[in-house]
Amino acid sequence: GHVQVAGIVRDIKWDDLNNDQVDLTGSATGWGFNVSTNLKLAKHVFRGSVAYGDGVQNYWNDAPVDIGIQNNFSDPRRPVVGKALPILGIVAFLDLNWNAKWTSTVGYSLVNITNSDGQAADAYKKGQYALANILYYPAANFFLGPEIQWGKRENFKDGFTSDDVRIQFSVKYNFKYQLGGK
Repeated sequence: GHVQVAGIVRDIKWDDLNNDQVDLTGSATGWGFNVSTNLKLAKHVFRGSVAYGDGVQNYWNDAPVDIGIQNNFSDPRRPVVGKALPILGIVAFLDLNWNAKWTSTVGYSLVNITNSDGQAADAYKKGQYALANILYYPAANFFLGPEIQWGKRENFKDGFTSDDVRIQFSVKYNFKYQLGGK
């Protein structure tokens, strides 16, 4: 197994191109870190990751915007300002190798954003995802099996949540074909 640590720091800037009395120009520093691991547990493998940061949503698959609107109504020239949004992500999966013919994966992931006070009530706040499967390998380079998946989205302030459960059946065959050459 292994453990990896990664980090990022980035400068984010935006310009107000309107020629009026309100100034929406701004900047923020985006930063984040990630700790991930693959741990061998006898014949099984645990895959996990924890990431946290501000203004790094563009580097994540499910997260939307890096910068949210923060209310600043006491300043009529700058009634809103941009704020780098904090984000937390967790991934935990276990690959179970029962024997040469059967495997399973069970896992969970979470993306949680701390929204700013000026964001819309329907802004993305939290997403969760879990799955479990069992796969059968009847021959080399070939597997098939069912998987159950669950996902949930939660919005910032409007009370909206949505759950989704689905079952899929997968079949995969790996092959190699080479044209020309040796």
